[in-house]
Amino acid sequence: MYGRIISFTLLAPSLWSVVEAIGSKLNNENHKRFLFKSAENAGFIVEIFTDRKNAGSNLDTIKAMQGLREQAMAKVNVSEGEGILK
Repeated sequence: MYGRIISFTLLAPSLWSVVEAIGSKLNNENHKRFLFKSAENAGFIVEIFTDRKNAGSNLDTIKAMQGLREQAMAKVNVSEGEGILK
C-alpha cells in the first residue's frame, strides 16, 4: 500500500467547487481518493494506491492541484509514503 496526501490552502473559499471537481471521491481496486475540508479555506486530499508504481502512474490529481497553485492556492504541500500496516 502507498499513500499520498495533498494539503492545500485556498486564496478564497469560493474556489471549493474547483477543488471538489479535482478531488472527487474515487474508489476502485488500485486507487482510492477522498477529499477533506479542514477549514473554510483549507483541506486535504488523501489518495491510496496498491503500490508506488501505481502511484507514479496516477499523477492527475497532484498535477491539477499544483496547476491551480499560482491562480487559486496560497499553499499546496504533498506527502507520500509506504504503508507500514499489512
